[in-house]
Amino acid sequence: MPHIAITYTANLTEDLHPLELPQKLHQAAQALGVFPLNGLRTFAQAIDDYRVGASTANEAFIQIQIRIAPGRPEELRQRIVDTLFATAEQTLAELIAERPVGLQLEITEFDRSLTRMAGSLPTV
Repeated sequence: MPHIAITYTANLTEDLHPLELPQKLHQAAQALGVFPLNGLRTFAQAIDDYRVGASTANEAFIQIQIRIAPGRPEELRQRIVDTLFATAEQTLAELIAERPVGLQLEITEFDRSLTRMAGSLPTV
């Protein structure tokens, strides 16, 4: 793990694709050196039905949810959040300067007792 899920308002689709946010977050997570390579999954999805602020056509939002396995120390979780948020802010700086865009990043831990996993991805 982790899973890095990026959801964003569909009015950002054309602006976000050239910025390669999923690729940059994936690379930044790899560079941390704390996650198994084949456990790292990053994906992005546009949300077509949304309301932001005053609901003008120009207002937009990006939410990044990072889910990790439990048990990592607080300092490491803080480093993960700080690194990935800095990557997102740097990647999106010009876009945020040009139009009203909200950005949120949150990290949560999977609950081992309520999580089931299966598949054939290599574990190393």
